[in-house]
Amino acid sequence: MITETVIALGDERDTTYTVQTSAIQVGACTAENGACGKRGVLTVRNGISQQRPAESSAVVITLCADHQDAAPRMHAAWVADARELQDPATRAEFLASTGVTD
Repeated sequence: MITETVIALGDERDTTYTVQTSAIQVGACTAENGACGKRGVLTVRNGISQQRPAESSAVVITLCADHQDAAPRMHAAWVADARELQDPATRAEFLASTGVTD
């Protein structure tokens, strides 16, 4: 089972967000600020890549059976965040807040 959503920002850096939820067989639950530790059954991955300059990063949250109900909400929240950044004014404001002004 894999749910994947790809959001292109349409910016000059050709930035793409890929939010993916998938079943896993290994790993420990990182819910509750990493304190859970039970065997993971799902991951939600938020990958960000850009072409100019070529960079990529990812945030991966692993969830156990007890916490897996959070996966659809987390997936939807990351997709919503990326869609907000499709707006050039919102994107510029965000980048300025991180010190990127060009």
